[in-house]
Amino acid sequence: MKWLGITLLMIFASLSPIVSATEVYEETNHLSDYSRAVQSAFSRCADLPAHDGEWLVVSSHPLGKKAPHLQNAWLVVSTPAEIGIWLDTNRIEIACPEVERNHEPRWTPNDPKFGDQWHLENTGQTSGGLAGEDANLTGAWQSYQGTGVTIGIVDDGLDHDHPDLTTNYDSTNDYDFCGNDGNPSPSNWDAHGTAAAGVAAATGNNNVGVSGAAPDANLAGLLLIACSTPDSKEADALSHENQIIDIYSNSWGPSDDGRTLEAPGPLTIAAFEDDVANGRGGLGNIITWAAGNGLDDDDDSNKDGYANARQTIAVTAITHQGDQSWYAEPGANILVAAHSDGSGEGITTTDIEGSSGYTNNDYTDDFGGTSSATPLASGVIALLLEVNANLTWRDIQHILVHS
Repeated sequence: MKWLGITLLMIFASLSPIVSATEVYEETNHLSDYSRAVQSAFSRCADLPAHDGEWLVVSSHPLGKKAPHLQNAWLVVSTPAEIGIWLDTNRIEIACPEVERNHEPRWTPNDPKFGDQWHLENTGQTSGGLAGEDANLTGAWQSYQGTGVTIGIVDDGLDHDHPDLTTNYDSTNDYDFCGNDGNPSPSNWDAHGTAAAGVAAATGNNNVGVSGAAPDANLAGLLLIACSTPDSKEADALSHENQIIDIYSNSWGPSDDGRTLEAPGPLTIAAFEDDVANGRGGLGNIITWAAGNGLDDDDDSNKDGYANARQTIAVTAITHQGDQSWYAEPGANILVAAHSDGSGEGITTTDIEGSSGYTNNDYTDDFGGTSSATPLASGVIALLLEVNANLTWRDIQHILVHS
């Protein structure tokens, strides 16, 4: 009997670490405190392939580092096995692997170069163009040029040394989210963001090159899509200095191949929500988004969860004749159309200096797509905010749908 008692003690002793390692925690429901959109984003990302690496988890117990924008959310390095144990024991409510995404700029159609900015003032100078079919800004410029308004160009970089972009460039509030530093200068051939910046706010009336839609607005480069981007990095970019940056202009998104259905992750959605609730001192940041260029592939802008978010303004494209551009996707989410290339005419704007951009002469007349329509809308919004800095993000949407 003594031998049997000792044996049982040894068995129980060997089991005790296992019992301790699988301590069951009290069940919580912090997920219900989040908006329904964030809850849905968690449901989607929880089904992503598991990996050894960083995870976004919801828990009452501190794990790793605190995630931005969401209470009781943490970014933690873990394994699928450990995540499974935490879920089984209620240590965490839900877990999403931080999967890096590859985004691409909206495709720019390869139309012939044309040297005049007909999208700002169309006098009928283009072949087959309709006089007056433009953004109708020249009259507004007499009084308003976007002064004091800051547009963040979220893209693949911005050549802030360009003579048409440097005048009102805000080097204090820019950032490179790929290199994690304060210099969003583009790499060779990454000229997309520089072109978009010129459409929005190239300096006007300076006897140099071109003018933007808001020729005296400030520009801040936010380099994001030149590298793969997890949810947390996108959220950081789209909420960067949201008390200073008024407008986030986004000419990028998921593939326009007609087969891709993709939405932002929970942190990016939370960043959107924080922008409109708290940005600009509670008036809300304005977030413009390219609706997409996949019409030839039967794509629909509704499939793009970024352009389809309630907080963003989806922008599609029309031509110098006032018609829907041949690439411009349809979608119930689209709020406004702005002028861009099509029917043989491109958009003239800034290019990376030298020979490492679209051309070798610091400007391109071949920009286009909803990538160009979106910063044009961003520039128009900058004019509105100069007129009335107290306009909320919803006021801006209301004005645009009546424009």
